[in-house]
Amino acid sequence: MRLFECFAEKGFHTSIVTTFNVDLNAYESISLSRLREAGCRNNILIADDRMLGYALGSSDARPRHAGRLYSIVGARATGVFHPKLILQLGREGGRLLVASANMTAAGLAGNLEVVGEVRAGDDDVAALPLLRAALEFVAGFVADFALPRKQIEWAMRRTPWIHEQTDGSIVDLEEGRLGFLSSNGETGIGEQFADLVGRRKVSRLLVASPYWDLDLGALRRLRARLGAKSVAVLLQPKNALFPVHALGRKDSIQLFGIDRVKGTTTTRFAHAKVFIAETNAGDCVLYGSANCTQAALGVDVAPGENEEASLYRELPPGTAVEILGLEGALAEELSVGDIPKFEPAEDIPLKDLESHLPGRFELSELTLRWWPPKGASVTDAEIELSDRDGKPVDGKLTRSGSSDAPARYHFEGSEAPYFATVCWPGFKSSPGVVIVEEAIQKAQRKSSTRAVDDALSQLDDVDASEGLWLLDIMHKLAVAEQKALTEADQNSARQRTKADKPARSPGRVLTYEQFIEGRSGINPEADTPASLLGASHQDSVRTFLNALIGKKGPLVRSADEEDEVPKLSMGDETDSGETALEEDERFNTEQQHGTKAKGVKEEESQERRKYKAMRDSRQSIVKAVRSCQETFQEDAALGALGVVELLRLRVLLAVVLGAGSRVADPVPTGSDSTGIRAVLPISGDDSWRRLIGNLLFDFFRNHGGLRKPLIEKVVLDIDDEVGLPKDVLECWATCYWAICATRVATSDRGEVIVPLKSENSIAEDLYRYTQLLPSELGGETVRSIFAGMSARYAERLGVSVTRLEEEHRSLLSAVSQGNVSQGMR
Repeated sequence: MRLFECFAEKGFHTSIVTTFNVDLNAYESISLSRLREAGCRNNILIADDRMLGYALGSSDARPRHAGRLYSIVGARATGVFHPKLILQLGREGGRLLVASANMTAAGLAGNLEVVGEVRAGDDDVAALPLLRAALEFVAGFVADFALPRKQIEWAMRRTPWIHEQTDGSIVDLEEGRLGFLSSNGETGIGEQFADLVGRRKVSRLLVASPYWDLDLGALRRLRARLGAKSVAVLLQPKNALFPVHALGRKDSIQLFGIDRVKGTTTTRFAHAKVFIAETNAGDCVLYGSANCTQAALGVDVAPGENEEASLYRELPPGTAVEILGLEGALAEELSVGDIPKFEPAEDIPLKDLESHLPGRFELSELTLRWWPPKGASVTDAEIELSDRDGKPVDGKLTRSGSSDAPARYHFEGSEAPYFATVCWPGFKSSPGVVIVEEAIQKAQRKSSTRAVDDALSQLDDVDASEGLWLLDIMHKLAVAEQKALTEADQNSARQRTKADKPARSPGRVLTYEQFIEGRSGINPEADTPASLLGASHQDSVRTFLNALIGKKGPLVRSADEEDEVPKLSMGDETDSGETALEEDERFNTEQQHGTKAKGVKEEESQERRKYKAMRDSRQSIVKAVRSCQETFQEDAALGALGVVELLRLRVLLAVVLGAGSRVADPVPTGSDSTGIRAVLPISGDDSWRRLIGNLLFDFFRNHGGLRKPLIEKVVLDIDDEVGLPKDVLECWATCYWAICATRVATSDRGEVIVPLKSENSIAEDLYRYTQLLPSELGGETVRSIFAGMSARYAERLGVSVTRLEEEHRSLLSAVSQGNVSQGMR
């Protein structure tokens, strides 16, 4: 196969690629472009940390989409991080490609390489242990709680078949055993290979490798361990990389030119690594990243110092040479005199590269986290941020907290940075990629359809305000996203009875109670995960709500998620599909319709603004609240409630608060400065206070009997060792503000309406069930929601901000001194 072609296959949502040397432009233009076009939008690239630093050090080779459309991990090893594998996961199946090729243009399309493919899935789990072993191997190089780790967890929740119980990394197939061998075993790859060959008599050992020990130590040891009668070495003489001086007269090692392999030219670098132990019972083949060196294969039983990955496969006798097309190369032996004197390859200054590493950077909303290199001083460090062209980014970093691992900074700026460089007195690091959580989540979203784009465009209307139209948008997005699921998604998704209820991700989820019981009590709010909705277009509704109350939106430019990844032509694609479409009058809508489309668009915009500003009446809001109450109960009866339902609750609270007033019988005569009309009275059955109480009653009131509070049905796709996601915190903060507002609001006559006993119980249960940590209650998320809602709603509703905050603190105190430890029981 041509390796670069494999990325165009559809049916996978996630890819994890590992490499030693890395060309980020080649990855983006050859691999990433094909992956995303094929619907694979959750992508991780893992490279040797020093080689990654080297790649980022050149201004000409800086990537355009790292940290935005894919995450990147610098992996560390005692020797070098050297595995070259591609792991792709989908809802119904996955595949593992183990190769000798680096993620470079030469590796993908130029060198002579070897690659093996293994597949598993719903309909065939025979090779599942290999994919599980490979996933465990690569995940070991991703730090806990890092954003790439969250991507792996995201993938696991959408890959149901991978959770089948399997052990080991070797499987027995009809034609023989198949195995995934890696350097994280107790013994080296060479010893693992020898153990699999076992007691079978090896008539010949064939080895193809571009690099060797100076004394051929690994080759001699492997031959002795296997008891091979003869050894055949395939090499490329012109490279002068084989230590011919190490051959002894009694070695009886045959040398062959790999340039004679069919399809190979002398200009192609032979980078393949293959070991074939030929026996009467069958051929035992090892291939992948491991060179014939002790650093790769190990010494005796000890693992080598490199991190490596290879596949083991057993074939019928004599077929390995045929499959690999080695007959021509083995037809004529080379003489020792034909082999040029050994010339060592140019050394890579790994130690110098390591000394310039900047550490790891992640940006989540306005918090920049920096994991410094080992031994680096955080106190003396100054971080310089730059855009993707290397130009300084406008913004200010302010240190927050005292932790050094990670060090946290509050970022004030209008645009998220692409790179970070660390400066110490007299020293400057190489650039590091800043992984932006919101951008990675957007990259994970399925490609938007016309229906999604139309719904999202309504959220961009600067004149829009909270209203029931937001519920329509949520419904449209849910329906559109459901339709956008592939046939495989639909087969594996849980069956539903409502079109607007999105399919839940299979995999491990926690009820809210389980999460609260299992989480750490010392989680800093600065490490709060981003929105669980981030990989869904529903997150745009959350962003709209935040914008209404003055919360700053994501710092990622809208162009980041829309930019087309440039595609490096391999001679089989049209240079510009977009240009081709524009030049074809059959597809050029502007030529077909002239200015008509523009007029229709303007008319639609006017209708939307009119609809958003004027449609909601007292009756329609009351009806919508009651309808959603019924929907929440029905959905809870069917299964569980997720973050989409929490967002719907937050939308309803915002609609009710936005339409509320401080008079007993408001008469809507027009919109106020926020663009909405006050139609809900301060008292009575249809009052905004009563509607708020009804919504929160269903979610939090533990009133006994058969109806349990809906919060018991809330589930989160999240690890219990991390904090609450921001979207959940935002919902709870909205609930806090709303319930406090109902308790302190005064009428237009200055009258205080005393809460009923049942309303007191609702407020106490709300705080008791949500059980936020002090760091969360006093953190930026809750504080900003309170401040924003006070600014938008307090005056219209007759709410004193001072009294509201006092009520909030009073309820917290009452619950903390009462029965809070009992949780939901």
